[in-house]
Amino acid sequence: MNYSIEELNLNNIRDYVIVTTKAWQETYKGIVNDEFLELINTKEEINNSIERIKKSLNNSFDKSFLLKVDKIPVGVIRVCKSRDDNYQNIGEIRALYLLNGVKHQGFGKMLFEKAKEEIKKMGFNSMIVGCLALNTNVNSFYKHMGGELVSSRDFNLPNQTLKENVYLFREI
Repeated sequence: MNYSIEELNLNNIRDYVIVTTKAWQETYKGIVNDEFLELINTKEEINNSIERIKKSLNNSFDKSFLLKVDKIPVGVIRVCKSRDDNYQNIGEIRALYLLNGVKHQGFGKMLFEKAKEEIKKMGFNSMIVGCLALNTNVNSFYKHMGGELVSSRDFNLPNQTLKENVYLFREI
């Protein structure tokens, strides 16, 4: 099984958005309302997401990557300077998603390590990640990777507010 982790560029943005959308639909079914999961898969919303992401392509404090296994897009990561006022001057894993077909094969850990590497390149030695509280498997993953549950916050979607746990990695 061959894999690659490609930095996001104009040629692979659509794959990145489609993987993110499909991963949300697979992972958050039963957690996030169905109306939202259907909305993110519309042609209009996919195109809107592509345009939003294009604006961050040259930002040195906001980097995204696409994981391909046997040349098929199956995972994404996005890292940035923390957006949380309680955790300034550290990095943040803003997204780490895998399609169900490649979970539990070591790719999550691989993307996590890539995220740490990129956050270090940004000049940060610590990072946070938010994870929906009801997503128990992923909460367990971040704890296993050394994350310390330090707070929770509201995660707002149209017509739904969910609890998001915040994990801190003090030394990366």
